[in-house]
Amino acid sequence: MNTRKYTPFAAAVLLSSGLLLAQGTVPPALQDQKAAPEVTVTGCLIQGSGPTVFLLDNARLTTEDTKIPGKTYVLTGAGEDMDFRKDLSHEVTVTGTIEMKIGAVPPAGQKVAEKDLPKLAAKTVTMLTDKCSAIPR
Repeated sequence: MNTRKYTPFAAAVLLSSGLLLAQGTVPPALQDQKAAPEVTVTGCLIQGSGPTVFLLDNARLTTEDTKIPGKTYVLTGAGEDMDFRKDLSHEVTVTGTIEMKIGAVPPAGQKVAEKDLPKLAAKTVTMLTDKCSAIPR
């Protein structure tokens, strides 16, 4: 096999791939590889700062280990309208993907601002109990 025929072609493919990545244009096949993994977390669904803002508070991957502090996520619907209102103040399990972002670190003793919380794009929400459990923060 004559590799000299293929060397310019391979170089052109590598160069064009590098240019696409440098421009921030990633082909759909590569975008799927970098998609956030789906997670399932359990926490308390509470009202956020506005009528359409909902938070999953004290959220944990496992409810057995109470030594690990719970996290708070801003809930969004993943692709469809989800009615979070019906599960307000309930303990729920949410399956979806987390958009991690680096926000400002609050001063000691203060909460993270709602705008700086990571987002959880909910695909499913399942009510576990009709009130939030008293798992310590």
